Amino acid sequence: MKDIKNTVSALLCASLLLGLCSCSDKPEETTAGRATTAATTEETTSEETTTEETTLGTVSDETLPPAPLYDSEDEAYQVFIEGLTVAVRNGEGYYYGPAGSDDTIGENGIAAYYLAWSDSFYYTYTDMDGDGIHELVIGHEDYAESGETLIIVDGFVVADKEGGCDILLISWERSQTQYLGDGYFLTSGSGGAGLHIMQISHFDGNDIVSDAILYEEYMGGGDAPSDEPEYTLYLGDNMSEEDALHGEEATGSWEEILAEAESHDNELADAEWTEVII
Repeated sequence: MKDIKNTVSALLCASLLLGLCSCSDKPEETTAGRATTAATTEETTSEETTTEETTLGTVSDETLPPAPLYDSEDEAYQVFIEGLTVAVRNGEGYYYGPAGSDDTIGENGIAAYYLAWSDSFYYTYTDMDGDGIHELVIGHEDYAESGETLIIVDGFVVADKEGGCDILLISWERSQTQYLGDGYFLTSGSGGAGLHIMQISHFDGNDIVSDAILYEEYMGGGDAPSDEPEYTLYLGDNMSEEDALHGEEATGSWEEILAEAESHDNELADAEWTEVII
């Protein structure tokens, strides 16, 4: 049972917490620091390297810093959205970014097939950690039975320093991620027959950090009317069985952590969403 839990947890966490995609590989030519004129420049090319004689001296192309891919994270996100739109329209299963693929183990991908079930999808920009840099949220508003507005996250994407994009969280057919506010997320989904997994996590400005993972497991598969679930709670990213909480202690601690996460104001409840027609 321990191996099964660890395997399921690894798959879920890989689906929820990991992911790396590059939005584009379109370097732009720059002339900064190379002020070259026809009168003062002589180019010499060999099989191994290319150098330029300039008024600033000899500079090797190999030592020049790479040109930025985008002027801002918003531009990178627009390239990402354009690629996602094409992927959805073409009936692709998952979208990893313009230069991404599923070759990397644990790499997250937006469930394009899942978005294709609707006539459109939505996205918005936010600044969860207040650092002045936008994050991209692909998702939509939904409503609980109580009438409360829910923010469903189909994809949570952040730009990296190189102008690429990291996909940190997703929703798909068997798992749904909800934004609670102030950087906190609640993910809930099936871990297999008789197993339900819920996770509370938060965005720390760079990555997704796990706060708690709760396993609700029916040992008989949930078919028998008398089959009672067993609860196991893992705190943080510690998946050790020795440190896990069980039974009422697990559910009690989970409810406290969830209440704290839900106590924050949800800034996306008033967000302006852009619709993309499929």
